[in-house]
Amino acid sequence: MMTQDIFFTTKVASGKTFCNLIQERERLLNNISKGQHTVVVAPRRYGKTSLVCYVLEESEVLYGKIDLFCAVYEKDICDKISRAVSKVVNRILPFSQKAIKLIEQYFKNTSIGIKAGQFELKIEAARASFDPSQQIQDLLEGLEGLAEKNNQKIVLFFDEFQDLLKADDSLKLQAAIRAVAQVSRHVVYIFSGSSRVMLKKIFENRNQPLYMLCNKIILERISVEALSQHIQAAAEARWRKSLNTEQITEILALTETHPYYTNMLCDKVFDHKKLPVIADINRCWDECLLEQYDKIIADLFPLNTNRLKVLTQMALFGPIAEPNSKAFLDCTGLALGSLQKAIDYLMDYDYLYKSTEGYTLVDPLMKKFIILKTAVDS
Repeated sequence: MMTQDIFFTTKVASGKTFCNLIQERERLLNNISKGQHTVVVAPRRYGKTSLVCYVLEESEVLYGKIDLFCAVYEKDICDKISRAVSKVVNRILPFSQKAIKLIEQYFKNTSIGIKAGQFELKIEAARASFDPSQQIQDLLEGLEGLAEKNNQKIVLFFDEFQDLLKADDSLKLQAAIRAVAQVSRHVVYIFSGSSRVMLKKIFENRNQPLYMLCNKIILERISVEALSQHIQAAAEARWRKSLNTEQITEILALTETHPYYTNMLCDKVFDHKKLPVIADINRCWDECLLEQYDKIIADLFPLNTNRLKVLTQMALFGPIAEPNSKAFLDCTGLALGSLQKAIDYLMDYDYLYKSTEGYTLVDPLMKKFIILKTAVDS
């Protein structure tokens, strides 16, 4: 049985599933080479993690990845950082008694374990003197010192970094990272997360320790041209035939070039043994909606009446170039101040985004859901 080439994934993209982002890759790689810390910002499911991981693998730079998703307790955050640092240390130093002494020299406040011939840097949270922020600072300073000793460039990638704000002593933890990052010469820091509003608070609020620490890379949607080429290459590999312009246009019209949903739809379309027709593409999109139905309802649940009114009108009539116009105000039935507050919230929390044509929904399946629900209720 022949193995089908995989061009589409709703997980972290790599290899053939990674599409374009050439300028962003070049910028991130350039930042790494210059030692410039970076925060990657985009709405949810735009491929931030995929971009960073792809560049790190492509560049063959030594790196550690720290996923802070739901790590709201200081000990858990310390554990995740210590595990990532341990992996990097094991790649720098082959196991030996000399290496153990060197690690002890640079990680003085961390216990060192050995498991299957690998070093393990362990925090000792049971100690009465345990200070999570100091522990993090010691780990990062130790890694910087070891990197300098070995003249080694290292990247630490903090994913879902916004969850650090949920920790009790978030400011102290951020300050510990800044204390090391602002003077580092060999360790480069990359941050990303799924909440733009929380990342903005961390890196753009002058009252936060990490204010102005990073160069910012903003991910936009991948171009129609790049996605079309990617889809066409997949078609040639799958069916030894090209899709026609109408078929590709239909795919990208339905997903509105949203990276995650383009991958989701194409993953279903490309399961067909024969070259699909327009009807097949639309059936696959309907399947996507059924699968995401409960998630969409959960995403809409926190919205108050004003926000739902704005989102509904945007779904029905968007893109809206002038949301403050009398025509749109009349559609929503809201006062100007209430309308603007609703739009600000919807923008901050990635329900809406502003394209060259105007304001529209980030999630194309949510848009389809609202349109269908409105039609049924009317």
